[in-house]
Amino acid sequence: MKFWGKTTQDAIRSGLEELHKTKAQVEVKVISEGRKGFLGFGKKPAEVELVVKEETTHKNAGRPHAKKVAVAKQKVEDWEKYLHELGYYLADVTQKMGIKTTIDVVVEKRVVTYNFETKQEGSLIGRHGKTLNALQLLAQDFLDKKSKRKVQVILDVADYRARRKETLQFLARKVARDAIQQDQRQRLDPMPSFERKIIHAALVRNTEVKTYSSGNEPRRFVVVEPAYAKNTGKN
Repeated sequence: MKFWGKTTQDAIRSGLEELHKTKAQVEVKVISEGRKGFLGFGKKPAEVELVVKEETTHKNAGRPHAKKVAVAKQKVEDWEKYLHELGYYLADVTQKMGIKTTIDVVVEKRVVTYNFETKQEGSLIGRHGKTLNALQLLAQDFLDKKSKRKVQVILDVADYRARRKETLQFLARKVARDAIQQDQRQRLDPMPSFERKIIHAALVRNTEVKTYSSGNEPRRFVVVEPAYAKNTGKN
């Protein structure tokens, strides 16, 4: 069975967790060590294949164990199938959008990242990432309907997510300064939950302000206000 990760060790660790095995109980074949790429382009995940070693145990005693291995194997195979189906789904959607792209997937324990490579980055990302975020919501819904696993789906292109995170962290610090200087709560534009979490995390250690989310999806937004505000009127 094949597994993926940022490094071969990550891929092996992910596989061992899925199979409930130790490294001594499997044979490891490194298919690809992956590559980091340059400026977000050409990035490839590491890929390994794990084969469970046969155990020389009493015939009857081995049956329950063999059954557990078979069930684990089936779950892994189903999971791989779902990930491939989602990849084909994303390829179909982007093609219908008129965007030529190739897609690589990096599988971690709780996160699955689909990395797009395209010359039409702007069209795929959209203003403030709205197109990419909408596509990510579709991808998450697709996988949630296929599997009961609690896994986050992330779509990325040209390292946009990392750049967007830096932008949001800068915005959070700026808005916090404004809230303190003006002694007024500041309301940010609506954004998806994973971006709101970045704002909250960026200011969690700032004792001079407090943050919370307000409103209803998909118009839910972050509010930043002085921790001991005298005037909390909205701007």
